[in-house]
Amino acid sequence: MPGEEEHVKGAEAVQRVKRCLEGTMRVSQSYTNLEGVWARKLTLRWPNGNGTPFSYDLGGVMRGGDWDGQMFCAEVKWRRNASDQGPAYKSFLAKCYLALSQGYMLGDHYMWISWAPFRANDWDQLTSPQAIREAVLAESLRIFGIEDPGTAAESIKDELLVDLSERLWLVVMSEKQEKLVPLDDWRGVVANFYNSQGRSAG
Repeated sequence: MPGEEEHVKGAEAVQRVKRCLEGTMRVSQSYTNLEGVWARKLTLRWPNGNGTPFSYDLGGVMRGGDWDGQMFCAEVKWRRNASDQGPAYKSFLAKCYLALSQGYMLGDHYMWISWAPFRANDWDQLTSPQAIREAVLAESLRIFGIEDPGTAAESIKDELLVDLSERLWLVVMSEKQEKLVPLDDWRGVVANFYNSQGRSAG
């Protein structure tokens, strides 16, 4: 069945992203929304609209530098072209605003990861506070329980728009890029270094 095939491809894409992120050695741990307790941790609910759930595909812990110990969550899209990413990304922004407003534990970084770019003409604006505002207004009924855009706009917190804008990542993958990570024996050297420092290499 086409739907089932897409689901399988989606699950494979999440695993590929997981391997690639961990392969950079800047992610010490990552988990998918199919892995035990992480399925619950990666799932949130809209406050209105009967509490419908939504979930991120991937979450984990970053390592080193300014991001050491910070948490991330990610939405992964296996696409060969722009496809339906425009509307899906807009919904993603609204979900991230809601998550940030609730102090979501994995919300230090919010990543949109795909194998194809989209909305190229306004690519530089996709993480802007204005783009987030538009996305939140589009989901105002499920976030605030308010359908009227004018009234809903009064509930949006500008400081959250700016904060989220700085936490957003747009990552475009490619099959060759997936292989552009340190080799296993190189990673072993790093693991030995971390062990000598009394730290975990993950």
